[in-house]
Amino acid sequence: MTTTTTEPHRSTSPTDRYSPRQIMVAVVLGVLLLQLGFITSYVAAFHQPTPRDIPIAVVTESGLPDGIGQQVTDELNGIDGHPVEARTAANTYEARSMIRDREIMGAYVISPTGTDTLITANAAGSSAATALEGIFTKVDTVKHRTFVVRDEVPVAVHDNRGLSGFYLSLGWVVGGYLLAAAIGLLIGAPRTLREAGKHIAIMAGYAAVSGFLGALITTHLLGTFTGHLLPLSLLGAGVVFATGIFTMGLRAAVGILAVPLAILIFVVLGNPSAGGAFGSNVLPGFYAAIGRWITPGAGTEGVRSIVYFQGTGVGQPIVTLAIYTVVGVALMLGFAARNTRRAPVTA
Repeated sequence: MTTTTTEPHRSTSPTDRYSPRQIMVAVVLGVLLLQLGFITSYVAAFHQPTPRDIPIAVVTESGLPDGIGQQVTDELNGIDGHPVEARTAANTYEARSMIRDREIMGAYVISPTGTDTLITANAAGSSAATALEGIFTKVDTVKHRTFVVRDEVPVAVHDNRGLSGFYLSLGWVVGGYLLAAAIGLLIGAPRTLREAGKHIAIMAGYAAVSGFLGALITTHLLGTFTGHLLPLSLLGAGVVFATGIFTMGLRAAVGILAVPLAILIFVVLGNPSAGGAFGSNVLPGFYAAIGRWITPGAGTEGVRSIVYFQGTGVGQPIVTLAIYTVVGVALMLGFAARNTRRAPVTA
């Protein structure tokens, strides 16, 4: 007697046990909850942006009494609401280097002439730069001083307020989870390790193509970013693949609920926390904490690091994308292997 293993049978849909009316009620309620979550999340994130712990350096020029720099630093750190986190720097060169190394987001240079200089970096976040101008306008009004603004790392001419990177990242994310959702709804989750491998390969190929095309549009067709085609293509492929493969993993784990879960993670929570319109230093604490750990925020920060800071700071986005990729692949392969073990055995 020989024993052969047949291909795993297709399981019935989880919705088969419910009536069309019950399914319709569940769908309507589910969409309503997502809609209300979208409204609540975006309004909560954007309704009252407040600067918080913006890292800056204080520099004193020669000709001022000793201790002025530390005195001003202490005063800035004592402002109600703690809008800035100030430290001292030895000179303007050191402060500028710290800005380019992304250790701080601005510097305040105190001059003996009474006209100080506020050094900002709009490319690191225009909302933070604007917030710093507002903070020091109030500070200098009280002290009867004036200041001029110097943008150390400005955004590109065609990158209004530095938002292009956010929209580029958003496009990559949308493409990733839409393809994964379409495959899940039309074909279903992989039932064998071989099918899982095919789905992963399809997503990888799509990610490579869409990552390159997104980068090509912004670097060559629109001229938003120039000279960064290859690194942006690699970043885009990573964003698309991480988002898509994680959604596929959810599809294998929880079935059709993967689509609303993906929307919840990447749209309802990911978009407002990504640091596009408002950076993490002016968002509420919850959104500031989660933004860098969701793919829209990882993509936005990755574009910013590549285009304006020679790759400084790109490590954290890479870690985020790697986590989503590993989890997604593990879920797909794990559930495919489980389905294979459950396959019926015939004599």
